Amino acid sequence: MKKAAQELTKEKSAFLRFWKSRRFWIVVFGLVFCTFVILNSGFLSAKRDSNFTTQRARVLSVDNSNLLPDPEYQNMILGTQILEIKFLTGELKGQVFKNIENKLQPLFSNMAVKDMVMLFNIRSQEGEVVKIDMFGYSRDGLVYALIGLFIALLIIVGKKKGLYSMIGLGFTIISIIFFLLPAILHGQSPILMAIITSIITSVFTIFLISDISMKGLASILGILAGVASAGIIGITAGNIGHVSGLNLSDAEGVLFLASKLPLKIPELLSAGIIIAALGAVIDVSMSIASAIFEVKRLNPDIDVRKLYKSGMNIGGDIMAATANTLIMAFVGSSFCILIILALYQLPYMCLINLNLFIVELIQGIASSIGLVLTVPVTAICAASLASRNKLTTLRSTK
Repeated sequence: MKKAAQELTKEKSAFLRFWKSRRFWIVVFGLVFCTFVILNSGFLSAKRDSNFTTQRARVLSVDNSNLLPDPEYQNMILGTQILEIKFLTGELKGQVFKNIENKLQPLFSNMAVKDMVMLFNIRSQEGEVVKIDMFGYSRDGLVYALIGLFIALLIIVGKKKGLYSMIGLGFTIISIIFFLLPAILHGQSPILMAIITSIITSVFTIFLISDISMKGLASILGILAGVASAGIIGITAGNIGHVSGLNLSDAEGVLFLASKLPLKIPELLSAGIIIAALGAVIDVSMSIASAIFEVKRLNPDIDVRKLYKSGMNIGGDIMAATANTLIMAFVGSSFCILIILALYQLPYMCLINLNLFIVELIQGIASSIGLVLTVPVTAICAASLASRNKLTTLRSTK
């Protein structure tokens, strides 16, 4: 009983310390900002077609008599399944529908199995169901499970830092979805809004993790330098190579859907480079700043030059691994494009000048250059700020 009381007292003390700390007000700012941008994004009040919904349904029976194997592709089935389904959600919950067609094609192949829960589009008119079509597999449960696993591991392994990291990640996602995207859709410059979003998210994330400190300031300066470098390289290379957001793989779809919106599509390429570089740059910058301030804490007499050299040595190892990760991420996201290029067997002169190739190259190289330049800027900023005086150093590494 006494032990339980002591634990409760410790928890209360920890909460009081957090409530009085600067991190508490950083979290408050994050909550206020997120609430404001969500309410003002326009996404929550967007008008949707009330005659069209997507709901879950369980497959009660399947007729596969009309299916045949695809003569050209292995493990591919063509034809039409006849389904009997029972809706599990929405206004049709509990109702059973028969003779629902599920057409299987090479680019749309959602094979239904008895007792499987799947998603169906419902088109209604004046309260009557007009048509029911297959939408696809119900995957949201898997998505929530993966997110939950990630959050759990983040907190278990990282403990308090992991919790702060999760809060920072949530802030970044909300900023991109409810602040950056609505601004771009309303005609604001994608490049400018990407820069503003990068500044807001990096300041919030770094100060939340490291508190308002010299270490955090050094990391933020490195982040801004890296992101700005990536953006400048992307814009410059795009102008020289006559490449813009209009050359992106999904630009045609954006042009069609946003034909009546003041969307500045040419700037989307550079804006994407800035946002893509942000995550890796934050990682590298924070790692270098933390290492330099830790070296200074353990060796208070070390001078700025040696601190900078230590930061560059540490940053070199981090940079080598992270740059490889960044390039591989771009390769992975564009793998289908690479397969298509390989199948075409284009001559080298055509390949090296192809829009698709140049776009992917500029994105990957510009982000990597921003990452590389983050290392010396962070190292010199962290070394200078850590060497101001011992008191500052001790405060900044708490």
